[in-house]
Amino acid sequence: MNIRNFISSYGFAASFLLFVILLASCSNEATTGGAATSAGGTQAAAGTGGETVPDRSGTADSAKAEATKPAVRTITDYTKRKLDIPAEPKKIVYVGSSPGDFFVLGVKPVGATLGVISSQIVYPELLGGIEDIGSSEPNLEKMTMLEPDLILFDGVVYDGKAEALGKIAPAVAYDSAAPMYERLRFMAEVTGKQMEAENWITGYEAKVKTVLDRLQTSPDDTASVLLQLGKQLYVMGNRGLAVTVFDVLGFTPSPKVKEIIDDSKRFITVSSEVLPEYTGDWLFLLSNNSEETVAAKKALTDSAIWNSLPAVKNGQVYAFESKWNFDDPITRERLLDELTRIMGK
Repeated sequence: MNIRNFISSYGFAASFLLFVILLASCSNEATTGGAATSAGGTQAAAGTGGETVPDRSGTADSAKAEATKPAVRTITDYTKRKLDIPAEPKKIVYVGSSPGDFFVLGVKPVGATLGVISSQIVYPELLGGIEDIGSSEPNLEKMTMLEPDLILFDGVVYDGKAEALGKIAPAVAYDSAAPMYERLRFMAEVTGKQMEAENWITGYEAKVKTVLDRLQTSPDDTASVLLQLGKQLYVMGNRGLAVTVFDVLGFTPSPKVKEIIDDSKRFITVSSEVLPEYTGDWLFLLSNNSEETVAAKKALTDSAIWNSLPAVKNGQVYAFESKWNFDDPITRERLLDELTRIMGK
């Protein structure tokens, strides 16, 4: 299955898109400058002895214009492009699938690609006031009308849109496949919110320690994360919920899952017949509530193969809604509470 097509249709590891430009008007300054020049000429004519009075009004106006220009700084984005962006961006448009990256920084985009993900995330209440600019294809006209001073877009999925986006506002590409901390710190650098990012990371790590003390998981135990979407069954690599299972809870990926991770694959499709090759001591099963998915999940969990798995026999299977299969800070932090609730500790 084509990964990027899957990402576009589902929306958990990658993407969607966004775009705008503000032009400074100099007409008033030109009028003022012209009036000052005329006044200077009159003053010179009125001076004694034919002396001319130096006309410094143009220089003053230029200095004033420079002083009122928004401060800019140069940044290198994920695609290695060097871009001049506002030092303190005020109106950001976001094209991607992880708007939660912004909220812990105290930043709310004026527009974002919410068409699909708004119904698939765990924080829909935080999306109020954000203009929906589309899903797999962002609406450039809507973006332009929002008059952003900065666009942040998923460079893994939408690099082909960079030129079009850059005509609206400075368009900075980020790496949606980067680990959460790396991605968050890049967002913080772009928005000038480095302190907020580090404060959140410190708080998150403290909460992780508390959860680990309660759950008492062991790195000697193996685990696997499965995703049922419609009739298709996936085994996750180290993406989405699996990041928390492996990197936070400390479970060891089952050997076949480790192969997926070592091959830098986000996930693979499998049939139920080969599940015993991929499942570990613990199983985490994700699914949504569509009729097709519910039917396929029931067929899976009623099957003889499923009920023969050691994790099933030992009661070490935990079911989650697919909305937890994101890797943004908001989802990751709320997932810690969900894990203690579902795992019963």
